[in-house]
Amino acid sequence: MAETGGGMVERLKGRFKQVAGSVVGNRQLEREGHLHEQKADALDEAARLEAQAAQERAAADVATREREVAIEEQRLGAELAADEREAAIERERRAEQARIERERAEREAALQREQQSRDAAIRAEEQRAAQERAAKAREAAALEAEAERARRTADRIDDATPDV
Repeated sequence: MAETGGGMVERLKGRFKQVAGSVVGNRQLEREGHLHEQKADALDEAARLEAQAAQERAAADVATREREVAIEEQRLGAELAADEREAAIERERRAEQARIERERAEREAALQREQQSRDAAIRAEEQRAAQERAAKAREAAALEAEAERARRTADRIDDATPDV
């Protein structure tokens, strides 16, 4: 065990007093030497305990910081997850809007095709009606021409026949 500065001095004083007390036969001086050594042991133990306490405080500080870091990581993870959920919701919303717009455009195109089809059918019907009118008009003109020929023939016959 490493000795502190105060412990080393007390230990040296204690040994010196023990040796001096032993040499001169002074038991009181020897006892004081033992007490100095005990004081040195107590100082060394106090220094060891202080160092141990400092290590434990440092370890507690590290553990506290690790917990704080873990909590911060969890918070950041939760924020990231929330941001990802929001981004996913936004992507889904945009996709849904795009789908709705696509469906609207498809319905609009279908309605436009249907209207074009109806317009084409109306034009075809109008054209057929116009052709039918023209045919009826030609037929009527031919009948009128035939009726006119028949009237002329009747008039000639009537003119050729004496009146009775």
